[in-house]
Amino acid sequence: MPQRDARLIGGVYRIGQTITSGGMLTTSTAYNHNTNDVVGLYILDIPPTEQLDALPTLLKPYEKRRLVNSPHTLRVLDWGIDDTRIYIATDPPRGITLQHVLDTENITLERALELCRQITIGLQALHAAGISGLDLRPQLITVDTVGIQDRVQIDDIGLRPLLQALHYINLQSSYDIGYLDPRYAPPEYINYQRSGPWSDIYQAGLLLFTLITGRLPFVGRTAAETGILQANSPVPRMRVFKHQTPDEVQQLVERTMAKEPARRFSSATELLKALETLQSQTQTSVPIPAAKETNTAPDKNAGYTAEISQAEMEAAIKKPGGQGESASSRNIAKNAQPIPANIPTEQGVYAYLRYEKGEYPQRIAITESSIIVGRLDPKRGLSPDLDLSHIDPKMSISRQHARIRFEGTFFTIEDLKSRNKTRLENLVLTPLKPELLNHGAQLSFGSVRLRFEVPGMETPPTQKNVRN
Repeated sequence: MPQRDARLIGGVYRIGQTITSGGMLTTSTAYNHNTNDVVGLYILDIPPTEQLDALPTLLKPYEKRRLVNSPHTLRVLDWGIDDTRIYIATDPPRGITLQHVLDTENITLERALELCRQITIGLQALHAAGISGLDLRPQLITVDTVGIQDRVQIDDIGLRPLLQALHYINLQSSYDIGYLDPRYAPPEYINYQRSGPWSDIYQAGLLLFTLITGRLPFVGRTAAETGILQANSPVPRMRVFKHQTPDEVQQLVERTMAKEPARRFSSATELLKALETLQSQTQTSVPIPAAKETNTAPDKNAGYTAEISQAEMEAAIKKPGGQGESASSRNIAKNAQPIPANIPTEQGVYAYLRYEKGEYPQRIAITESSIIVGRLDPKRGLSPDLDLSHIDPKMSISRQHARIRFEGTFFTIEDLKSRNKTRLENLVLTPLKPELLNHGAQLSFGSVRLRFEVPGMETPPTQKNVRN
């Protein structure tokens, strides 16, 4: 049976799912052949006219970028040159872009302030490392929502200046990373003046304006006209577009978007304090509390997740027959197995979760490339892509417990901050960190134990023996 492309970038990274491709840049998921870590991978084609001996100097800023470790910035892990390509490895992509949120959701004032607050925390971390002059377009910011909590991350890793140094000719499109979009650019970018942390503060204010009103402050008939408006026009009154916008919010946005950098907030820290003050002043409702956890018997019609004891957990995941660890659990960091080329199958199946407890074994089909495994919560209206309530009488599975993704050449699994943890063989998964998921692997969601199976792949002999 034919297999997918298994070439390694830099001798280390196997390409998974291509996310974007065009011009000189391709972005994808990948996995590290040496460590089995799932990563995001940016690949830039080097023009034949470039001097290869000058490339290490162009990549030197990534030494500084790698030191930044914040939940609100995309972490850079590795970079290098592979023949005629530059590659940059980062934490894997997650969530959706802020642009998608703007296009599809109605954003309340409270949520807009919180999204901007988290962006500002990311700016704090980058500025502390001496990194500024960012590209804060909404397509370069991601929002990962688990339950009712947003986690915002700045995904800009300096690709625009790198592309410019490689003499990239941009497509004059807002979706082109190499393009300076005047709708989101501070005046100093447009006027070719010195940029710095103050430039990022301007962009944060511009994003807050857009989040609150649902529109951009400056849009002309052409890119040149937009640039003129951005560099010279006062900030529009937000109440024109969003009634009842507090004056304090208007004042904060006007200060962040002052044309003269000296009139803006002096630092991300100062902006953060102002945002937090505004949040306390404008809060109109109490946030929905987390479901109260008690030791009483749960109501099976409620959205309750029961906490199970360590002894129950160990008993639930103990291998039948008392034979100890399986071969696959001792080799959990082995390389990804080649996936058949016909995945998904003609029936649209990517994989199965096999449940063998009880009189009749069940095979639960995974029919999407990315699914959230969990338990139905009718009270909160939460419905995971794959509801395992029917095999979870102890209610140990969280509403949004874990995510399984097909990355084109391999599968990954990621715990979503579940109450009773996700286990891959005997490994307790670190929340929000994807791990390689191979055919035949044993998974535990709370006290529910299943086997992951890919259609068309044989079950290893050790697992056949255990099953029999």
